[in-house]
Amino acid sequence: MSDRGVLVFAYDGSFEGLMSAVFDAFSIKTLPDDIFPFDDIEPTLLKIHTVETNFEHAKRVEHAIAEKLGRGAENLVRRGFLYDGEGKETAIMRFLWKGFNEGAKAASAIGDPDVNPLFKMATAVSNEQRLLMGFVRFSESQGALTAVIHPKHFVLPLLRGYFCARMYNENFMIYDENHKAALIHSGRRTAIIPVADLELPKCEEDKFYRELWKSYYRHIAISSRYNPKCRMTHMPKRFWSDMPEVKEELESGFEQKLSAGTAAEIKQSLADEKSKQLFAEMQEKAAVSFLHQ
Repeated sequence: MSDRGVLVFAYDGSFEGLMSAVFDAFSIKTLPDDIFPFDDIEPTLLKIHTVETNFEHAKRVEHAIAEKLGRGAENLVRRGFLYDGEGKETAIMRFLWKGFNEGAKAASAIGDPDVNPLFKMATAVSNEQRLLMGFVRFSESQGALTAVIHPKHFVLPLLRGYFCARMYNENFMIYDENHKAALIHSGRRTAIIPVADLELPKCEEDKFYRELWKSYYRHIAISSRYNPKCRMTHMPKRFWSDMPEVKEELESGFEQKLSAGTAAEIKQSLADEKSKQLFAEMQEKAAVSFLHQ
């Protein structure tokens, strides 16, 4: 029997806690209107159901997702949980309520209003993961490689496999300053741990290599293809502060320099080249017209 007095769920903020909330929702046959972590719950006149994290219940829900809805749905839920924004818990709950009640086919209908919000959240997380796989920049500090990132979403768990596979012989750390967590790899051990604050020491030798990298970046630029809008499409500006080759471009008064000159000089050169080409075409047409008179 449905208890419609229970409209808001409160949980501890962990993935296991949310899966326990899903278990409770099906146990009492009630789809909550909202789900909040304990720290975010606000005073309300509605009845609040406090979810107790139960790892056995969480495992049963995870197993049911994989068995009944498929690995794709399991991946969607896990990526959606890494989304840093309001409503992810409700989106996951409604997605699973839809899937468990109507079957795997319903859960894959991305246009459905109960499925689409979670699909968009998971896509945003996946897009940030893909971009950071190419935008993380390491520095050497005390014999280890370190990098600082500022992602919108908590993507360290998704970056873990990629960087550990590529750099398994290295000691490295990727620090997510926005979410106060660090991915640390040393030898055969890898962990993601909370880090309240971190200040990396500066290294003069590393400064030399950073300048070398910036020089290389400028000199491989193809001036005739200079397109700042296209570059920002593929390399969003919010990542630039952690990338030494473009970080200085965020400073006021910076003048972009490429191997063939400044950005303004390149644009003028391209305009002059286009004018010359148009003039040559006009001369050619005039000559052809004269010969046919």
